[in-house]
Amino acid sequence: MMARAIIVGFLLLIYCINNISASVIRNISTDKSALLAFKAQITNDPNEILSKNWTQQGTTVCSWIGVSRSTKHQRVVALNLKSLRLGGSVPKEIGNLSFLSFLEIGNNTFIGEIPNEVGFLKKLKYLSLQMNNLTGQIPQSLGFLPRLELLDLSENDLFGNVPLSIFNVSSLKLIDLGFNDLTGTLPNDMCSNLPLLQSLFMAHNHLVGELPSGLDKCTQLKYLSLSYNRFTGNLPRDMWNMSKLEDMFLGWNNLSAADVAIATIAKANH
Repeated sequence: MMARAIIVGFLLLIYCINNISASVIRNISTDKSALLAFKAQITNDPNEILSKNWTQQGTTVCSWIGVSRSTKHQRVVALNLKSLRLGGSVPKEIGNLSFLSFLEIGNNTFIGEIPNEVGFLKKLKYLSLQMNNLTGQIPQSLGFLPRLELLDLSENDLFGNVPLSIFNVSSLKLIDLGFNDLTGTLPNDMCSNLPLLQSLFMAHNHLVGELPSGLDKCTQLKYLSLSYNRFTGNLPRDMWNMSKLEDMFLGWNNLSAADVAIATIAKANH
């Protein structure tokens, strides 16, 4: 009886190991397929970085340039392709990198729209698509990334309203949407769910209306840049309660000149 129990236990162990191994292979295969779909959308790779390094045969994903994999789960956790002079579009398969926490493809020449599937990356903390030629509207799905700390979409050709969903991502510390073609107004309650926000950059857009009241609810805010827009009216009184604010840029709007001057002096003496 004892021998039989040992044999059964041993067989169960082998079964579990085989299942785990198959799961790891299947999951990393999913990641590899997503990365190859990304590579397939690259139309400009002057240094032949992806074309020669990201290959089907002879290499593993963890050896690919710009790709980092976790040792625990054997899944892709970071993709860093910044400043590689790459051109092309971002495929929807990017959303299959379910363990991705870091995505940086800034300072390239990517075109097209940001795929909604980026919103599937529930572990994502760092998202930088800045300094490209991306167009279209910012997907609402970016507001469904519960761990996101940095969102940098600056210096693209994005248009339309700023999605309200973004202001519900309570983990955000930096939002940079500057140098785009964004329009519309900012909601008065935009800071209600951003307790950790330290930097907010939306300069050089076409935002209109009055500055939102309640900015003081962003209690950790240090840097605020809303210059070169079309804001009007007076500064909200609660802006004087932003005790941690270090730098504020509101110029080149249609705001009360007196208010802006007073605010500038006040912050300079802060």
